[in-house]
Amino acid sequence: MLKCRTNIVLWIFSLMSFISFTSVGQNDERSEDYINFERNYNDLLQSYYIKSNEKLLNERFPSTAFMSPAYSAASVSDEVYRQRLNSIPSAVKLVYNKNVRSHIIYYLDRLNKSVGLMLGVSKYYFPIFENILDSYGVPSDLKYLVVIESAFNPRAVSKAGATGLWQFMYATGKTYDLRVNSIIDDRRDPIKSTIAAAKYLNDLYKIYDDWSLVLAAYNCGPGNVNKAIKRSGKNSFWEIYNFLPRETRNYVPAFIAATYVMNFYAEHGIKPVSLTRPLSLITDTVMVNKDIFFGQIGDVLKISVDELRDLNPQYKMDYIPGTQDKYSLRLPLKYINEYIEFEDSISVCNLEKYRPELFKKDTVVGDSNTVFVDKTIYHKVKRNETWTSIAKRYGTSVTSLRQWNPKIKRNKLQAGTLLAIKTKVAVNKNSTTEKSEEEKTTTTSNNEDIQTNNNEPQQEVSTGNNKADVINKNVSKNKVKTKKKQSETSNTNKNTSKTQTEKKTSSPTTHTVQPGETISAIARKYGMNEQQLMKINNLNNASAKKIRPGQKIKLK
Repeated sequence: MLKCRTNIVLWIFSLMSFISFTSVGQNDERSEDYINFERNYNDLLQSYYIKSNEKLLNERFPSTAFMSPAYSAASVSDEVYRQRLNSIPSAVKLVYNKNVRSHIIYYLDRLNKSVGLMLGVSKYYFPIFENILDSYGVPSDLKYLVVIESAFNPRAVSKAGATGLWQFMYATGKTYDLRVNSIIDDRRDPIKSTIAAAKYLNDLYKIYDDWSLVLAAYNCGPGNVNKAIKRSGKNSFWEIYNFLPRETRNYVPAFIAATYVMNFYAEHGIKPVSLTRPLSLITDTVMVNKDIFFGQIGDVLKISVDELRDLNPQYKMDYIPGTQDKYSLRLPLKYINEYIEFEDSISVCNLEKYRPELFKKDTVVGDSNTVFVDKTIYHKVKRNETWTSIAKRYGTSVTSLRQWNPKIKRNKLQAGTLLAIKTKVAVNKNSTTEKSEEEKTTTTSNNEDIQTNNNEPQQEVSTGNNKADVINKNVSKNKVKTKKKQSETSNTNKNTSKTQTEKKTSSPTTHTVQPGETISAIARKYGMNEQQLMKINNLNNASAKKIRPGQKIKLK
């Protein structure tokens, strides 16, 4: 009998809780807030890091889970809520009323699973928010705005077009230096958008000197708040409450409720989800100096494109135009050094897949004389280098590398060995024929200098033969021929002046930049001083680093 009564009491409590949050959801004044929250939260669930914890989430929140009456927010008295809110140190006055209570019940009784997940995600975002807000003199407790604005979803977009964690409109974002175009949307960048939010909140506080009014203005704009103050003749949020837009009337109560929930979740039986990712990852940013696709980064560094999207939500097309502006890339710390080392290789990796337009017949790049052709470059193996490390450096596979070097059978490479690597590069259409003829007359002895001291590969037009094999075979022969060449030097010198004159008349006046080339490499190629070459092209140290494939460099 006692057990039966207990079950009836539990059932009544559960029914009361259900009625409480159902009535809240049906309230016309607040339904839009809840719809936005749930939409943003559901989008968050589709992210790579959340999906990678899907099994954990299913175990943490089984489908049969329900809010126990012992922890029900609906069963907590008004006095308890007042006392708890008063105990929270906050720059915003945490007023308690029926509106605040209904928001608390909504979050805790209806969305207890969502709260647990947001608590887990907050461990990643809150340190970022707190550091930036504090540096701009904004109270750190305003970090709870993100709960009601976007549910920690950096890709959240409202019906009005407000975007990102802090839900910036386009015009406001541009005012605070957030770039928005077809490729990038800085409103999605957790760091840049938080800096913009801190500046905006600080500017609003200079106007109102009241953080509750700042929150209202953040939601509906200073114009609407100023109208409400003028019409009411008052200057505090709760005094102008009835003169504000409907959505804004619920904005501050929702913020107060979010503040309560993020501080007293444990009292309602909610535990933060211990996400294994990204919280276990230490990340850092690196500046991007090349035009690079996420897919190229993934191919070389073996990192998931979905993971790159989660860490860099600001890039809308999985593409970073690094040569056009200052752009950064966030990566797990273990990949930072690898990215810096292999950036040149990443930028040319699988170009035919990611930039197919560059490989169409007679593709125009920069001017009508520039086309992409097959090239073979040579890499001199250094100590401790392997097939895998070299393949990774040049954005290719070990299988392809071995196919290009069939004569090299051993698994362990010897230092000094030259490996042929095939790629495509931009060249001057008019010079391809001349260069092919020049190659035919190149002596085997000159091949010894194909690789520079700093291991930057010189690029040669592929003739279909594996030159690396010929080069490796003839290195020792060249040493034997040295004395013979010295005896022929006197005869060669007689024709030097004539040869130099001919070279001057036929030497090129411009050079088309090829993938991976630098100003210093170009200068060495033409026997020029790097500073002299920069001066001819009006380049400084910064612009010299940003030369692009297909770009014309003056040589005279």
